[in-house]
Amino acid sequence: MPNNGKIFVSFGDGDRALDVKCVLTFEDAARDFRFSLSTLLTVDSVTSDAASDWKLVRQWQPQWQHASNEFEVTSKTPMQKIIIRYHGKIQGHCNIIEDRRIALSSYSAWMLSELSVPVSLLCKIENMEDYFILNARYDAAEKLWIYGETEHDPGNIIALKKGQYYAANTDNFNFYYLNPAEKAYADSYVFYYTDIMKYYTSIFPKKEINKMDIVSLDMPSSNMAYFRKELVVIDKINVSADKDKIRQSVISLLAHELGHNWFTGADTTSWEDWLNETGAEWAARLYMLSINDQALFSGNLLWVRDNYKNTPVIKSPDLKRPADGVHFRGTMLFYELYNHYGAETIKTLLQTLANLNDKTTANLLSQLRQTLDQTIPDLIERGLTTKDYSELFQ
Repeated sequence: MPNNGKIFVSFGDGDRALDVKCVLTFEDAARDFRFSLSTLLTVDSVTSDAASDWKLVRQWQPQWQHASNEFEVTSKTPMQKIIIRYHGKIQGHCNIIEDRRIALSSYSAWMLSELSVPVSLLCKIENMEDYFILNARYDAAEKLWIYGETEHDPGNIIALKKGQYYAANTDNFNFYYLNPAEKAYADSYVFYYTDIMKYYTSIFPKKEINKMDIVSLDMPSSNMAYFRKELVVIDKINVSADKDKIRQSVISLLAHELGHNWFTGADTTSWEDWLNETGAEWAARLYMLSINDQALFSGNLLWVRDNYKNTPVIKSPDLKRPADGVHFRGTMLFYELYNHYGAETIKTLLQTLANLNDKTTANLLSQLRQTLDQTIPDLIERGLTTKDYSELFQ
């Protein structure tokens, strides 16, 4: 049997907003096992089928996630099973536990991570009969939701209380929201999903997308969204009554996030993440051009032009992901290329990137040098370490 873990999850209030019991079973018994959890969570106990000890090894800061504690479990005799119990609050991008909605993601480091041996995890979510949980299956016999049987992100649990959310859908697309004032946005998302996907599938490689869910969480603050397999999560929509503002907001976010269906896979922990973000953003820009919306296409590009030079260059000296600028430095570099070589060249760049099995900058440049004028991949390569892109074309 492979290494597997059953994670029993229940929700409450205050310091016990999250209560978890993890039962880990190993194919090959181990004498040492390490894992990390958010510093906001308290480990109540760690036991095993052998005489074992556990201790806090260090506190550290994972990329993207809440600050975490690393724990080590050791035994003089092999351990086949380990049981970990913990509880606490959560905090992180698009994470919330409240009566009408619950959202957990890896950003809060709520689930065991950085495991010293790979473990296949299955969540069993208790006492949630009054909720709908995305990408989960309700087991009536056990009276709990089971999450993790599909290929969706194992740490991404979205639960909406029945009777307190709304849904708009078409074909394989669903938009879930909690604020009734977002209905105009929901209708717009449904319309533009079909149109954007029609455009993307006409210019990018065929991709099997069984469905797409978007959830608007109506959280207290706004500014962020994220993409996972067949899922986009929005923390909050700043509601407007202006139809044109609604349309622009929907297209800008939706076209970018849907673009990640083709532009994902580059290492998000390194400078290579510029490929993911530039690809998704310029897929969105090409869509805007396809519907002849020059004003929306120009959008925030003036702001980007005026501010990108204050951010680190794309290819950092230490090769780590720059702390700032990843979402718009590549956007500006491609904008300069667009101004000099036109939309068809940008389309070729994106099609080449979308077709790469191993998405690295080196692979992209290698392919471009076989299909485009040598000047273009040379400009991109120089742009990786150039502060001011206007210098590239002098």
